[in-house]
Amino acid sequence: MDRRHDERQRSARLSARERVAYLRAQHWRRRRRILIVSGLVLAALLVIWSGSLIWHTVVAEMRLRDPRPTANAAVPAHTVFRQPFTVLLLGVDRRADGTEGVRSDTLMLAYVNPNERWVSLLSIPRDTVVMIRGLGEQKINAAYSYGYQHATDLYGVGTDVAAAGAALVAEAVTTLLDLPVDYVAQVDFAGFERLIDAIGGVVIDVPTPLLDSSFPTADYGYERIFIPAGLQVFDGATALRYARSRHGSSDFDRIRRQQLIVRAVFETVRSRGLLEQTAVWRTLLEEVRRSVKTTLPIDDPTALRELLTLAQTIDPSRVDSFSIHPREVAVVAEIGSDIYWNRRDLAALVARVKTGPQSIIEQAYVQVLNGTPVNGLAARVSRSLEQVGFRTLPPSNTDRRETTVLIDYTGNPAALVRLAAHLGLPEQYVFATPPTDAPPQPLGADIVLVLGRDYNPAWALSP
Repeated sequence: MDRRHDERQRSARLSARERVAYLRAQHWRRRRRILIVSGLVLAALLVIWSGSLIWHTVVAEMRLRDPRPTANAAVPAHTVFRQPFTVLLLGVDRRADGTEGVRSDTLMLAYVNPNERWVSLLSIPRDTVVMIRGLGEQKINAAYSYGYQHATDLYGVGTDVAAAGAALVAEAVTTLLDLPVDYVAQVDFAGFERLIDAIGGVVIDVPTPLLDSSFPTADYGYERIFIPAGLQVFDGATALRYARSRHGSSDFDRIRRQQLIVRAVFETVRSRGLLEQTAVWRTLLEEVRRSVKTTLPIDDPTALRELLTLAQTIDPSRVDSFSIHPREVAVVAEIGSDIYWNRRDLAALVARVKTGPQSIIEQAYVQVLNGTPVNGLAARVSRSLEQVGFRTLPPSNTDRRETTVLIDYTGNPAALVRLAAHLGLPEQYVFATPPTDAPPQPLGADIVLVLGRDYNPAWALSP
């Protein structure tokens, strides 16, 4: 108000010519301010538009349309990552010259619980035998190549070959684990190497030295690699060698190394706040565009925002690793390098994957009570449970009963779910708290399995 009064007084002291010049100058200053503000707004809109254009261009190249008939149900964007979901992570070996077949060399299923903010990673050995549509019983790593080469036959005309390969692997994993695969994300090995370099490398505490005298090279030759034990920073090339080497150790050790790399990538992105650094986005987007294909709904802004928020808020300590390993799952048969796994043990492992981090911490003692006329049955069932990882107390006898029940006396939900899945007990016979007719809690027992006349003889067999 005072400023305007001073301007009017100053204008009154000026001559007519000076007053006109003064008013023109004032008008130009106002106009210039309007032009500057308008220019800034326009520039901001152009940046947003160009950023959106770049992002949508990247998304268009990354996004795969899942050709599986059961995978196309519409899910509202605001709920897509509100319930537990699975993502099949595939490492794809694709040679640049195309002279060798495309195949999936790494298979890892991520089970994500967005509400409790945890992730379970389940690795699947590539020599695992499973029923593959169109092939019959084959090693699971044959599924990607077959789907890739027979995209039209399997999923129809116009199906993207990479999407077909991933879809057939997803079908095979669902058959193997009896667990739906919601999404797939695949990365080729050259792209994996570039992505590691783009985030500045990863820190790995190597537990034991790795020596491989015949590591395969891109030109179909071999090289000798040695990675010492200890804490170190891996660049992309070293991380890829560490994750892929097979000749220096077993395939199960290779799976453990792959899980170390995945966890290190997750922790690096989160601890360095890379998803929040604009300067890093251009490099990351370019590498992601070149290397990653996924059926995740990243072309939906709402779903993408929820996914990025979820990735930033999961603590690395809440990422647990599991694998299909002889210590966890009994081998039914091994023919050459083909491995056939015990189905009951697989179901028990999947149950642990779905219960999350608490399943590793929780250590419940199980006691088996024999309510049948079969002598020694509880002892045989106890030994069988021990061989698949349960901690058991000495077995005992109880009153005769018709039905088998499983009772949790001290609150061990993860162990209860795992044991019920292992036995294949229906829900109505599994009790999270003791029912009214439950036997008294045995000393030291957390969970009690009371065997009835309807028991399954397979429970007493060694896996």
